[in-house]
Amino acid sequence: GGGFPIGAIWTADPYAELFQPGTHGTTFGGNPLASTAANAVLDIIEKENLIEKVTRFSKDWHHCLKALAKKYPQLVTGVRGRGYMVGLPLNTDAVNVTHLAKEKGLLVVPAGQNTIRLLPALIATAEDLDKSVHILDAVFSEIS
Repeated sequence: GGGFPIGAIWTADPYAELFQPGTHGTTFGGNPLASTAANAVLDIIEKENLIEKVTRFSKDWHHCLKALAKKYPQLVTGVRGRGYMVGLPLNTDAVNVTHLAKEKGLLVVPAGQNTIRLLPALIATAEDLDKSVHILDAVFSEIS
């Protein structure tokens, strides 16, 4: 919902048949304001071609992140995820990496003790993604 709380479910047809009225619910599901906000966000995603942009930009971004993993194999053990939702498993404390990244201007969060989660906004540009790679490179260089 563009930052407004909403609950929703999306599933394939064979699984949708398993849901009967009353067997599923959400705290924020069906709220008229939340639904309106979600529709507005979906309209923007469609109008701005954000899914196509994410698909295009993320290929290069993943390639660059994998190059970082090769450059710092003692720190980064891989690259997981799709599109703009990425996890970097680390051989070091994720909280320390998040603090160093924040000091350099990049907000990432730990996902467990040894993984950092990268989740840029759908409106992130190729330049934004390149900057994230350069900052992570500086962080990993400082740690190693």
